[in-house]
Amino acid sequence: MRISGASRRVHASIILNLHRESIFLARTLLSWDAALGAATAVGLNLEIIAVLDRTDNDTRAVLAEHDFGVHTSAHLLEVDNGSLGLSRNYGIGKSSGEIILTADGDDLVSENFLLEMVACAQTQGPDALYFPEYLLGFGTDYYVSVYRELIDVTPMAFVDTHPFVSRVCAHRDVFRRIPYADVCLTRGYAYEDWHFNSEAVAAGLDIRVVPDTILFYRQRPGSLQGQARTISIGQIPPSKLFEPQTYIRICGPYLKAVSSDAYMCDRAASPSHAFLRDPQTRTTIAKANAIEPAITLSRYEGCRIFSNVQYPLTAGIAYHTVCKAIRGKTYEDVFLFPFMSRGGAERYFLALMEAMYKSAPLNNSLALLGEDFSGPSWLDKLPPNVTVINMPHLCGRAPIEQRCLIALKTIQSCCRGARIHIRQSGFGDTFLKCFGIVFQGRDLSYYRFADEEGFSDGRVAIRHSPLELISESFQYLSRIITDNETAIRKDHHRIGVQKDKWKCLYAPVEIHNYILEREADAGRRVLWASRLDASKRPSLIPFIASELAQRDARLSIDVHGSSVFGEYGPQSLNSLPNVEYCGPYDGFSSLPLERYSTFLYTSWCDGIPNVLLEAMAAGLVVIAPDVGGVSEVVIDGVTGILLPSVANDADMAKTYADSIVRLQADPDFAVRMVRAATDLIRERHSPGAHARRVAKIFNLRGEVILHG
Repeated sequence: MRISGASRRVHASIILNLHRESIFLARTLLSWDAALGAATAVGLNLEIIAVLDRTDNDTRAVLAEHDFGVHTSAHLLEVDNGSLGLSRNYGIGKSSGEIILTADGDDLVSENFLLEMVACAQTQGPDALYFPEYLLGFGTDYYVSVYRELIDVTPMAFVDTHPFVSRVCAHRDVFRRIPYADVCLTRGYAYEDWHFNSEAVAAGLDIRVVPDTILFYRQRPGSLQGQARTISIGQIPPSKLFEPQTYIRICGPYLKAVSSDAYMCDRAASPSHAFLRDPQTRTTIAKANAIEPAITLSRYEGCRIFSNVQYPLTAGIAYHTVCKAIRGKTYEDVFLFPFMSRGGAERYFLALMEAMYKSAPLNNSLALLGEDFSGPSWLDKLPPNVTVINMPHLCGRAPIEQRCLIALKTIQSCCRGARIHIRQSGFGDTFLKCFGIVFQGRDLSYYRFADEEGFSDGRVAIRHSPLELISESFQYLSRIITDNETAIRKDHHRIGVQKDKWKCLYAPVEIHNYILEREADAGRRVLWASRLDASKRPSLIPFIASELAQRDARLSIDVHGSSVFGEYGPQSLNSLPNVEYCGPYDGFSSLPLERYSTFLYTSWCDGIPNVLLEAMAAGLVVIAPDVGGVSEVVIDGVTGILLPSVANDADMAKTYADSIVRLQADPDFAVRMVRAATDLIRERHSPGAHARRVAKIFNLRGEVILHG
């Protein structure tokens, strides 16, 4: 509806988006009127397009009572979009000015705002966005933000923050080429203005600042900005700026500058309050105060002041390195791991990635590693189609949340249709908690093995479980994958809905087609091989060794392994006469297995440890505690010896020693268990069975290479 104005050429159009700002709107309109007066005094004709999106009668009443006579024309448009982006696009489409300025219903502007903005856009041309130099926050928070141009800010700042504001001025053609996105908070994303500015930079537009212009930005509880921070993930939808080839091209000219110490010192310097002493600034604030008493000079003289060049570029620079590693590749699978140490869990994922590679060798996979680790790694064992991005190497001391953000940008830009695999870990869990909502409807798998358990007051106690995270993310997860049925039964018991989401994928293991010839004294040496970390309970070894020394001095334990987390050193083993610490090992097959006939496994909790499967496949008799899913492979007296797990180390050690001595006394019993164990491994854990299960879980249609 047109409510005022004659038919004259319109130089610029103000697109005023309204929802339910009635209590503030009159002050906003008075501020625009003052700015219009300065602009029309030099012959500029401006129109206002008010777009009312699901508004209320009070807001309509304020508009009806306002005198729009100072405008060339004024239009009120009613829409039912529930979307700031769509409503802005609609208003722009109905406008007639060559220059467009966006506005909201609760902010004020300096008197020179329209005049200077339009003049800059007219004289400097259509290949840029134009922003005010100053933003003065008022209301619930008072601060001053000083804006500098894109050449100083760099596009790299857009990775983890919005370095500009939502009130933009640009030529009409810019908005025709780059419409606002429809950003719905309930889908997880936010900030259509940040997205719009990112898209503009990706399209090659510059960003310039109009000197001495001020936006007075109201801070209030319940605002859309506040809702965006609480409801959404606080990030924008995928943008062309972050597509690797585009990001490399756009950011390339800035890389040399950001690497200089002088440049970084300039960025870190805080702006001065000196501009508040300028007579023009003081007059501007006084005039704003006459309209809005909450805007007072005294509140700004001691407030915090910052600049948009002070945002660190750590994430932006790291993401540039990621983009160079990826370049034009796209990925069908992306895996989020903490690291790739030489452990059983890592072998589990190596086998999964290998099976997927053999099913579809032309597909690319991406492995994103998010946690610090400097120990031995199995990265060299990955299939040839896997690209590895090591976040700690790229991000230095950046917090894990920033590493997750770079992972998000990477997945958004080059893994848009990919299956997403998240391993339970600090990195994976943080990513899922922060960003899971935006992957609703995607193929998203979460891998969990077992709750972390221990003893408290003589009872088994769960120290850590991903169950809460699974519950919070349940609607986003396509499947929850584990290596044992025991964990699934426990989860079903505690959750009880959509049980088909849980999938058991047993770890595979190659079984020997020949019987390994043992050394003559193999029966007297016991093998312990695992991580020397607290969860694997290596503290039992000295107790078991002491028990064995009392029963048979010829029995000894060889310990192979190293610590991933630095929790347990081998020093405590060196003084034991019947224990030899043999150092770390490179995979189970690298061990001198011919020296042993018994494998000793100690742990507080577990799924189905890969090392147990390998020991059984190698023809060793396994002695293990009844924790997690261990009982699914170590069936007591049938495929191995399963011991009740008890808290007291001395009591637990006696049961281990009893079992070792029993095997010495009854070699036929050991032979029967070895045969039954290899039969179970061949039937359920062969590479062929694993490949078929992977194909079924992920609905793989490619040729699956079967083994065994």
